Amino acid sequence: MGAWVAASIALTGPVQARRDAEVVVEPIHSSLPLYNFAWEDLWPRGFANGDTFGCTSRIGFGDWRFTPAKTNLQQEEAWYRFSNYGVFHCAAVLARANARAKLGAAHWDYGFFVRLGKARYQSTQWELWALQGGILPGSNYTLLAREQKKAGLIVKFRVLQQRCPSDMIRESRGLDVWSTRYCAIDSRAELLSLARRMLDLPGAGEIARVYGAE
Repeated sequence: MGAWVAASIALTGPVQARRDAEVVVEPIHSSLPLYNFAWEDLWPRGFANGDTFGCTSRIGFGDWRFTPAKTNLQQEEAWYRFSNYGVFHCAAVLARANARAKLGAAHWDYGFFVRLGKARYQSTQWELWALQGGILPGSNYTLLAREQKKAGLIVKFRVLQQRCPSDMIRESRGLDVWSTRYCAIDSRAELLSLARRMLDLPGAGEIARVYGAE
């Protein structure tokens, strides 16, 4: 019996280690947007100063490149174009393509960058962020993080894993190879809690601005 237990540990241990090292990025969706302009750290947002008004953002507009981590076998390099919607109504226009040359004709949606909160990791203070994409029906989320620094234009993020708690998984079977699985999160507290846990794991990659908006 003792020999069988030892053999089982030897066989399952490395398998579990490989699963822990695997990068997991599951789609996160909320039935309604979790953040609005009542949230102080939602960008872009409106400003008014005397006769001057418009939209301002802590995140730099332009073309950004996502570079997956070497251990991230789930995702490939991608390009994003973040631009400002307008002056009277503030939102980011989010476009994605697998090559920068394709961004002009890429599918796009409205969205916002949201600073969720803070967390400490390996004696360093981090800011936890999310890209809130889409408005109707609901929003999708990409978890991000950056080391806490002085105020200024943000042009780079660490992209976090998205390992969904089992009780939040939504999935319908019977559609052949078409996946319906996603992570249903419908409160700010749940999203912040997940982001804090994901900060302790190896990142999914990095997204950084390569070309600033003209």
